[in-house]
Amino acid sequence: MIKLISRDLALVKYRKFPLLAYDETLDEDIFYCPDYVSFYWIKLKEENNNVLIEELLKLLNFFNTKDLIFLGQIDKPWVSKPMAKRFSLAIYNKAIRFFKKNGIWKNFNGAVKVEQKDFKEFLTHFFTLTKFEAYFWDHYFSDDGQNFLFCIHYSGEVQVLTLNEQTNNVFLSFVRNTEFIDSFRKDTDRL
Repeated sequence: MIKLISRDLALVKYRKFPLLAYDETLDEDIFYCPDYVSFYWIKLKEENNNVLIEELLKLLNFFNTKDLIFLGQIDKPWVSKPMAKRFSLAIYNKAIRFFKKNGIWKNFNGAVKVEQKDFKEFLTHFFTLTKFEAYFWDHYFSDDGQNFLFCIHYSGEVQVLTLNEQTNNVFLSFVRNTEFIDSFRKDTDRL
């Protein structure tokens, strides 16, 4: 089941999501990032979109994740008007139709709660939009208890923030059972 949550309610209930806003008065971006234990960038040993989703599912299973919450950093609709009108690739169109069918459309800017049985389908379409749409770069997802934050980069690399020691220990012990390796990005923690 996929459930939509208004942005205002999501910001009250899920306070550990990174947020970004532009302050016109100060002429600067205002960025909020929650406190975290560790910050990783991971990637697959060999790039493969299907394997990426399967390996993410393995990690979520290791964490015993029942629900995922997805929220964009910026207060903007998930699907922009140009995105909704673009019909270039069959896989892209399929992802857009999936989002539209589930109410994640032009005016929706809130959070999306996804149950475990729908992880694979949602993540597949989510990654498709991330990969093909520059507008879609700022979405993070977390478990309902907000123990971790994941963000999928269009390249297939995954940003991981562990939000407590126990989650960090679980992540470090289980990530070795997947096809993920350290991306060795500057200023990040090592696996």
